Amino acid sequence: EGPHRGQVVYFGGDHPDTILVGRDPESRAVKDSTKFALSEDDSASTLHAKLVINSKRNVHSVRVSDMSSSNGTFINGNSLPKGKGRQAFVGDKIKVGESLLQIRKA
Repeated sequence: EGPHRGQVVYFGGDHPDTILVGRDPESRAVKDSTKFALSEDDSASTLHAKLVINSKRNVHSVRVSDMSSSNGTFINGNSLPKGKGRQAFVGDKIKVGESLLQIRKA
């Protein structure tokens, strides 16, 4: 949902374990991370959220952290405190600006 509807980003396994999400995540240097630019989403902050995969013991989850964004980061409609994070699981929906991302198993 949102201006980037249908885009897919893979991570974990052969892909990086960290994804930075925002209007211009390239502006921040974070070692071993993938940048997912929401350049057409004016409601997303320059660096809005960080997603870190956790696939230990066959429990696939993603640690979603709000990077002190202007409009907040939401998991299944619940707001994350600015600068804080929590776990999200397969099927959960993450709202960043006007864009809705869904966690899916590859």
